[in-house]
Amino acid sequence: MSLRDPHRARARLVALDDVLDARGPRETLAPDRERATSLATLFDRASDLDPALHADFGLALERVAKAMHVAFPENLFWDLDALAHRLARTAREEGAHVMTAQSALVASMQHLFGRETPIAFQYTHDFVYGFDWAKWVRREPTPRVQVGPFDRVFLDSMWQRGHELLALIANDDAEYPKLRGERARNPFGFARDPEHERRIYRDLVENDLVPVQAWDPEPRCQWDRPFRELREERAKALGLPGRG
Repeated sequence: MSLRDPHRARARLVALDDVLDARGPRETLAPDRERATSLATLFDRASDLDPALHADFGLALERVAKAMHVAFPENLFWDLDALAHRLARTAREEGAHVMTAQSALVASMQHLFGRETPIAFQYTHDFVYGFDWAKWVRREPTPRVQVGPFDRVFLDSMWQRGHELLALIANDDAEYPKLRGERARNPFGFARDPEHERRIYRDLVENDLVPVQAWDPEPRCQWDRPFRELREERAKALGLPGRG
């Protein structure tokens, strides 16, 4: 059976779904359900692709999900609907080669920002739900407002930013110092252990303070608000403890 067989690609995603579910439920921020959409279902939604391209899409989705699992083993929310839809659109409009490169960059970013490097963020939520993207657009709205949260231009900028962070950490920067011990990096003023991460993110959804509704294949995206500052305000309103 060829690697470019959609049945084989789907079977690999089903197997990966089982691996991911074995570590705990993949939660969602969608208000109308309790679990994130499975990888197999995301794959099925792109069934209009021709078989070889559909198989390539499955491999791309597998690559991204595996990277997230390895780099962010404590990740709570797994809404990949918007990202998967963007990869499928790239496949339709630009072909397998471009989509494969796009997914490889997303996967590499997970490894760059996650536990395998000194950056050592605990979750990939800020990327998936568009907080990183909204901050990037707000810095230079005119040239960036047409760039989506999973478009190559933004992904390239995040890759560059990751290497800038590594340089700051290497110099024991005041804002991004070297970490002592095995703890995850938390650049916010409030605790982000799983209990408090759930509380703040669900509160942000209720207050329409999530830039990208990643649980929707074609999400509403908003960038023109100070989401970081608003998140800090909501953490205070919820009485979340400091980061310690």
